[in-house]
Amino acid sequence: MSASCTKAPEVTKAQDVGEIQAADSGGAGNVGGALPAVPDGPVAIVNGKEITAADFHGIYDLKLQKYADRGREIPKTADRRYRKSIVDRLIYQEILRQEAAKRKLDYDKAALAEREEAQQRGIKDWDKHLRRRGESEESLRQLYVAELLERSLLEADGLLAVTEAEIDEEYEKVKPNYNKDKERVRAAHILVRVGPEERPNPGEPITEPDEAQKKQWEAEALAKANELYAKATAEGADFDQLAIDASEGPSARKGGDLGIFSADRMVDEFSDAAFSLEPGEISKPIKTKFGFHIIKVYGKYPPGDLPREALEDQIVERLSARKLHQGRRDLKEKLMEAYEVKNIMEDLLGPDPRAQRRKQNRERQGHPPGPKPQTQGSGPPSGGPSDAHSPTAPPPSGTAAGAGEATAEAVDAPTKAPAPAGDEPKPPI
Repeated sequence: MSASCTKAPEVTKAQDVGEIQAADSGGAGNVGGALPAVPDGPVAIVNGKEITAADFHGIYDLKLQKYADRGREIPKTADRRYRKSIVDRLIYQEILRQEAAKRKLDYDKAALAEREEAQQRGIKDWDKHLRRRGESEESLRQLYVAELLERSLLEADGLLAVTEAEIDEEYEKVKPNYNKDKERVRAAHILVRVGPEERPNPGEPITEPDEAQKKQWEAEALAKANELYAKATAEGADFDQLAIDASEGPSARKGGDLGIFSADRMVDEFSDAAFSLEPGEISKPIKTKFGFHIIKVYGKYPPGDLPREALEDQIVERLSARKLHQGRRDLKEKLMEAYEVKNIMEDLLGPDPRAQRRKQNRERQGHPPGPKPQTQGSGPPSGGPSDAHSPTAPPPSGTAAGAGEATAEAVDAPTKAPAPAGDEPKPPI
């Protein structure tokens, strides 16, 4: 059940992993002594199917390598969390494979290819990016496959369908949020950036180009934009697909859709062009500080309430995401109860002494049992051990669903006010 994609880089054991673990076992905060050795045999068994030590090391060694690359020792607490979360991840992936096979279901291969292509867009050194995250192409691919299998199972059970009654109910709830005293349009765009084809990764130095170089980049970008305009206006052209294939920005994955906006939400050049078009019309390339845009307007709306049809796509998207998120939670709970699982790694690790101490401290302080509520901004840093990539976790805003994956952060929509990287300027529902 694997897709035919670029071969994943071969996983090799992290250099000095043994030294890192040995040094950590006697370090500060290592209450309870060293962690037990990773078993040579299976780390878990799912309905008689072994999850091998090699399966485990295919991810675990990459996590350890992140610390080795920085000359750091992996803390025992981080090591414990990595071991547990990786095995949990592999167990659930195996359960999903077995359940899909039992029900003769498969995942969408085209969706997998699109997901992988989108994740690499805008990242200059993909191998370096993977190394920083402690993942391989294959480990990320299996995360995506797990999410797609979840979707297939939920769709087969009819749990993701959105009804007309649900759309009507949601529209009545959100309609007051869209009563404005300004004209609005719904538009999509194809963005062609001005600059070198290969861009530096975040944190890398940027060489300032001279005027001749700037003019050359602008001429090349305009020529590309003119070619795309010709394709977009050709008979039978599919603007959505052209944006997916050619637009340089996060909105590409949605066919360039920027949602519904008023003129003051965008830079003047973009707004002037968009509001001069009628529904169905496409602009010639428009230059802004973000690059060149080919704009297509899908609807124009007067001041007042937005009609149901204007918001239907957004409502369906939001309701679908809600159903998918809840469906994944319920599906995982159901499958984990239905399958016979022996978690050998969990048995070896035993109870987490830090968790036990936190529970005791909360009880002494009069707090009820259960996890301590997190305040805003709390939680582990990105890429830490809890970044174990359970496919059931909701995705960050602006990313593809579910894995905390490698998304190129880039400003796409030509908004006046700063917007989150990769986010689109459409009002929240």
